[in-house]
Amino acid sequence: MAVLQQPVNNSNPFGDVIGDDLAPAGTYVATVLDIKDEFGIQRQKYQSTEMETVDLTTFLFGFRDAQGTAHRVSSKRMKISGNEKSTLFGFLKGMLGHAPQYGWDYCTLKGKQCLLTVEHIQRRDGSGVFAAIASLSPVPAGYGGNAESVAPPQPVQAPPAAPSVASSAPQPAPTALAAPAAAPSSGDDPIPF
Repeated sequence: MAVLQQPVNNSNPFGDVIGDDLAPAGTYVATVLDIKDEFGIQRQKYQSTEMETVDLTTFLFGFRDAQGTAHRVSSKRMKISGNEKSTLFGFLKGMLGHAPQYGWDYCTLKGKQCLLTVEHIQRRDGSGVFAAIASLSPVPAGYGGNAESVAPPQPVQAPPAAPSVASSAPQPAPTALAAPAAAPSSGDDPIPF
């Protein structure tokens, strides 16, 4: 007798956002764009034919490559679990640089940055490769700042000499140091990273 079984949902909840874009392999400063939690999902237990109901979460990251092209990549779907051996716990620990605190809402990470390493993995059916997150780590202090927002150092001007009594020529007025260039406004940019 044939039994019709419910299909196992392995689809990426951010598949429509990412589309066909293959993020380049490498390490980038990435921003957490979104976090999607799914509750009551039916899936097959690991190394079993039994089905289970689980709660899952997926993170979406955005970054720009060296040419300034925007890319998006998502994590795999992870079971929402605080077990120290769980995938989500290890993922958050890598991203934060320390173990997450119990009772903390990880959705507060939206908009935060981290170092993200993208790798290309061969699809099981042999139809090409896909971009996956190989590792995460916190952004080191002073690393990854926007090049445009950091003004070049300004030369320090010596204060003008005090006019001498013998000199009747007018002295130039002291000049103020130039203000640092303002960072370009991201109000026009539809991509927030």
